[in-house]
Amino acid sequence: MEDGVTGGVQIEDDARHWVMWGEIDFSVAHAVKERLAATIGHRPWTIDLSRVTFMDSGGLHLVLMGTRTGYRPRLLRTPGHVLQLLEFSGALDLVELVETATDAPDPEPPLERSAG
Repeated sequence: MEDGVTGGVQIEDDARHWVMWGEIDFSVAHAVKERLAATIGHRPWTIDLSRVTFMDSGGLHLVLMGTRTGYRPRLLRTPGHVLQLLEFSGALDLVELVETATDAPDPEPPLERSAG
C-alpha cells in the first residue's frame, strides 16, 4: 500500500464490476465517489466485497449510491462485518446478496492418517 492508502476500488469488466479492497472508509469514499458514480449506468452492476477488511458509513454510501435509480447492486462474497453494517443500517433490502463469504465451500477436511 503506497502513500498510506489502506483501501480502494478497482473498476473492471467495462465498468460493470467493482472490486473493493482493504478499509473502505470516508477518505476512500471521498477519493473515488465521482469515478464510481460515472460507472453506475452500466448494467448489470456487481460489487465484489471479499477483500474488504473494514467498512464505515462512507463505504456503505458507495455501495448504495446507485440504488436511487431503482437498481439493486449485486454484492459478491460479502464478509460478515459488511452484512452487519447493511443489516444495522436497514439497507439489506436495497441490495442483492449473490454470495456471502459464508456461502463459499468449506475446504476439504484433512485426510486421516492411520496410527500404523
